[in-house]
Amino acid sequence: MSTRPRTTTRPPPSRPPSPGIEVGLLPLVAGIVGVLLVCGIIGGVLWATREGGQDPVSTHTNATQPGGAPAGAPDLRVRLDGETLVFTFDYPGLQEGDHFQIRTGGDPDKVTGTPVRVDGTEFRLGVAPGVQQCGTVQVVRGAQHSAWSQVQCETVRKS
Repeated sequence: MSTRPRTTTRPPPSRPPSPGIEVGLLPLVAGIVGVLLVCGIIGGVLWATREGGQDPVSTHTNATQPGGAPAGAPDLRVRLDGETLVFTFDYPGLQEGDHFQIRTGGDPDKVTGTPVRVDGTEFRLGVAPGVQQCGTVQVVRGAQHSAWSQVQCETVRKS
């Protein structure tokens, strides 16, 4: 046996921490940024093509609306023809392809409901004697609508 003291090698001195980004962290950060970018693009496409979104407002007219939206409201008159009410409409700016639609109701404040398309300038409605019927009308030009006319009412006289 030897009497020499054992010598052990010292571990190498540790390096001080580097002030920059470590090589292993760079791919992680780049991956996160890439995923966020892809999610943003997909979200933008889904938002732009969503259902129920409002259509962009048209700033021009096309063949279905040659003069744009009809201005003003049509005139409405109602008269009796026996037990039939005859609603007659007039609109000075009527163009080819335009039509009227009418809503009716028993009370001037309750002229609501689904409008009925009328091709022509007259709408006939049979009503029982003593019953009041009111109506309002508008012009339809393509997808554009005029204002509603004043409500007009008439009551069929009892026989």
